[in-house]
Amino acid sequence: MTEILPKDTKTLKAAVDAINASDRLLLTCHVKPDGDALGSLLGLGLALKDAGKDVTFFIEDPAPDTLQFLPGAQYLVNEVANPLPEKTTLVVLDCNEPHRIGKQAQRLIEQASLIVILDHHLSQIPFCADPKTKHPHCISYIFPDIFAAGAIVLWVIKGLGWPITEDIATNLYAAILSDTGCFRHSNTNETAFRMAGDLVAHGANPYAVANKLYQNYSLCRQHLLGLVLRTIEVKRQGKIGLLQATPEMFRISGATEHDTDDFVGCVRCIDTVEVAIFIKEVYAGQVSVSLRSKSFFNVAKLAKEFGGGGHFHAAGFRKTGTAAEIREILLNKINACFKDSETADA
Repeated sequence: MTEILPKDTKTLKAAVDAINASDRLLLTCHVKPDGDALGSLLGLGLALKDAGKDVTFFIEDPAPDTLQFLPGAQYLVNEVANPLPEKTTLVVLDCNEPHRIGKQAQRLIEQASLIVILDHHLSQIPFCADPKTKHPHCISYIFPDIFAAGAIVLWVIKGLGWPITEDIATNLYAAILSDTGCFRHSNTNETAFRMAGDLVAHGANPYAVANKLYQNYSLCRQHLLGLVLRTIEVKRQGKIGLLQATPEMFRISGATEHDTDDFVGCVRCIDTVEVAIFIKEVYAGQVSVSLRSKSFFNVAKLAKEFGGGGHFHAAGFRKTGTAAEIREILLNKINACFKDSETADA
């Protein structure tokens, strides 16, 4: 297997140069940050701080308890100055759709002097091309074939020629570990292992990071999982698997939405399942859906039909409506896709 190298090196260099030339930077990522989003933000942010830059680490939502161990988490803020200071460069990590930054997206985009996007997701309308938020100075580096935004950040830091400290390495290792599913997902490749090894050589502790990410759950989370597992069902001769979390389950367990990370994997791991669906309704009428597939089914394409996005084997979306309504529409669309595939194979 050949190691994956950066594509479009001209754009990547433009992003590196823009970051290097900026003295004041505001870093952010998508709402409800996961390990890749937060690890990427903190890894780049610490590198910038070490280089003497004026850096703000902004996320709209508080960091999940399971990610509070990441070095630099103490710098995270949920509010930023309005207006932004002059000549502020906005760097958006693990996200290239403006609305996913959160409620302040529009004004941050309008007030930033320059925007740099570093991401690996397919999107409906790329950040710099969205007519609602189009910015005259926007550099967008998106590489859907790479496994984590943390990998792009590592390229950026190396492009800048800056040292990779133990804290930076820990954040980027956590990012890669998270988005490869502990090196189990289909996006795992030689580059992932090479980068992970490089980060370990710079001080990242694989056991400590894995322990914090996957052996550090609250009792409330486990109670919620117990309730959710009772809803498992399969459709279409076992090819479609479903799980559901209701507002009542969250109330009974005392768990939060962050506690549902990778619940969809509990149904994806069933031997017959090709498409896994986790329908989450924290509050009545507000539904979040996680989609996973094992081989041939493109869940990113399906998620886009509902205004979401993601990767071929991992995607999701949020929708207003009842869980029952969205479930029925989803099943009808997935069944239609299976029928089309079976017809084509006949």
